[in-house]
Amino acid sequence: MSDIRRMVGGSFFKETSQEVWTRRIRLALLVGVTLRLLVAFVVLPDMPQMGDGPAYVRQVNQVLSGTLDHWYFPPGTALVTMPVIQLLGPGILAEHITGVLISIAFMLSITWLARSLQLSDPAVFVATLLGALYPHVVLSSVQISSLPLTSAAVAMALGAMIRAVRSRSHLMWILAAFFCGLAVLTRPGTMLLAPFMLVWTWIELKGHRERVRRVFVAKVILLAVLGGMTLPVLWFHAQRGHGWTLSTNSEWNVLLANNRFTPDYKTGHFGQRALTDIDPEAEAFIRGFFDGETAENASLAQREVMLDSARAFMAQNPGRTLYRMSNRVRGFFGCDYTAARELQLVFGYPDAVFAMVMLLEGGFFLLVLFGWIIHTLLRSGAWSGGRLLHWGVFGVIIAPHVAAFALAKYHLPIVPLMICATAVVATEVFQRPKSVAVRLKEWRNRLVIIVVALLALQFEHLYHLIILR
Repeated sequence: MSDIRRMVGGSFFKETSQEVWTRRIRLALLVGVTLRLLVAFVVLPDMPQMGDGPAYVRQVNQVLSGTLDHWYFPPGTALVTMPVIQLLGPGILAEHITGVLISIAFMLSITWLARSLQLSDPAVFVATLLGALYPHVVLSSVQISSLPLTSAAVAMALGAMIRAVRSRSHLMWILAAFFCGLAVLTRPGTMLLAPFMLVWTWIELKGHRERVRRVFVAKVILLAVLGGMTLPVLWFHAQRGHGWTLSTNSEWNVLLANNRFTPDYKTGHFGQRALTDIDPEAEAFIRGFFDGETAENASLAQREVMLDSARAFMAQNPGRTLYRMSNRVRGFFGCDYTAARELQLVFGYPDAVFAMVMLLEGGFFLLVLFGWIIHTLLRSGAWSGGRLLHWGVFGVIIAPHVAAFALAKYHLPIVPLMICATAVVATEVFQRPKSVAVRLKEWRNRLVIIVVALLALQFEHLYHLIILR
């Protein structure tokens, strides 16, 4: 309690002992682990898998039984889940433990990234605490989801990359390549992360006499490790007539987001519900592309027809396509709500309860988003490093979702970077409140514009969330 009072008063952040800060960081991690265990085994012990969770469990069971013909969803999440199910057997216990482990990995990766960025000890503590408390991930601790796993992999890859550039360590490059490969196997859209890492390294080593050689070594390591991790999956699919792909749902995702029935704003609308729950005319249109109840067993020829149809629609409707793309970009900044909605669906909470949980879940993201914007747009700093890292990774994460459908939760892989940025801003507020107050006065007009823009994005996001729920 005394530490809380000192934190509010600011004296908490005047501590200079590294030993004290290390102890506080470990305490924050312990709080995060405890919260996740409480949610998974005390608060929500009977919570079933939602979203894509059942599909990942099904994939694991197919692998273990030797009946897997193809990876409809990318294999990364199932491969991470498989050891737990092998050890404990199928069931809700293994599923919840997997969810908790992924959630803990998300938290630990933030501490790793903050240390890699060489933030001050107080900032590392704040970043760790924000990661420990981040409501969307804490409330989803029972879920087997690709997004927190991708977030952890991206944060670990970035941290290892930064350490590799700083220390000239080949081991760190191997580690960066491994986690980049894990991110790609989990969500193939992150493939752009690898070339970005090389570009960032090239810029960061500007003026260094060994620049060319070091970037070349990094490129070789990245190609070797990424190839070793992805080629077996590509070959597996090619041998079975599914094409050289990491998953067979990519064409389906593009089609769902680019046809005449797709809502212009919430372009992931069809991907979040059963076909029987959508408009009959849209249902008939979508069913025309495959046999059966879902697109999971669509042939390569059927998938190519899906992609051709989506491309044709975009070519014939360029204005509407560009409008949808702009909507996806704005929706990408929408507040988190998925955990609150899943809890409502399972337990039947009234809308008032959903609103309160979403206020916690989404409000926390807006706090982190605001801190990130202040850090990257208003604070001084060169693009070769901090800003390039933040906005480059943002571009990597959002790029695949501009063409296919985007949901608010898809911003999670950049949240660790956002949290680190917010931690820097928060630490400055506590350590140097007077100088921050002076800068806030200087930034007043820009801050007003940013706040108004963010609020407008959220009102638009929530309006469509309520209308197209």
